[in-house]
Amino acid sequence: MKEIEVKVLEIDRQEVEARLNALGAQKEFEAEFFAIVFDDATGGIKAAGNLLRLRREGESVTLTYKVNLGSATSKSMEEHEVTVSDFEEMRRILGAMGYREVLSHRKIRAQWRLPLGHAVIDRYLDKLACIPEFLELEASSETDLNVMLEQLGFRPEQALPWNTQNLMQFYGA
Repeated sequence: MKEIEVKVLEIDRQEVEARLNALGAQKEFEAEFFAIVFDDATGGIKAAGNLLRLRREGESVTLTYKVNLGSATSKSMEEHEVTVSDFEEMRRILGAMGYREVLSHRKIRAQWRLPLGHAVIDRYLDKLACIPEFLELEASSETDLNVMLEQLGFRPEQALPWNTQNLMQFYGA
C-alpha cells in the first residue's frame, strides 16, 4: 500500500479538533502506541530511507516495512504490514535474525477519518516528550494532502515530509 503523508508542527489541538469536527471527520480512536524501529547490522535500512518497525497499538501488534519512494514535498512510502500475535516474541525473532533496535518510543495518537484520508494528532511521551503535539495528514495523493491542508486552515509550506528522526533532530531530542 502506498502511504503519502506530511506533518504540521506545533498545532493548537483544540483549534484543529474544531476544524475536524466542522468538516464532519469521524474520530476512529485515541490510544497509546509503542514502537521499536530496527535496522540491520550495517545501518542499511535507515541509509536507504526505509523503515522496519514493530508496533503495539492497544492490543494489536503490527510488523511494518516501509520503502522510501522519494518525494521532496511529502513522506511517500510503499508500506508492507502484517499483524503479529506476540510483540515480545516478534522482537526476539528480529533480534535473532540480526536486526538491532535503533529507536523505541511511546506516543498517544488520536486519529480521524476524512473523505480524502486520515488526520492524526500525535503526542510523544517519555524521552521524546519535548516534541510538541503535531498533526499528521495521510492521503492517497499529494493533491489530496494539499486539499486536506487547506480544509484544516494550513498552508502547503507548513507541511513537512518528516519522520520521527527529523522531529528528534529538530527538537534536539
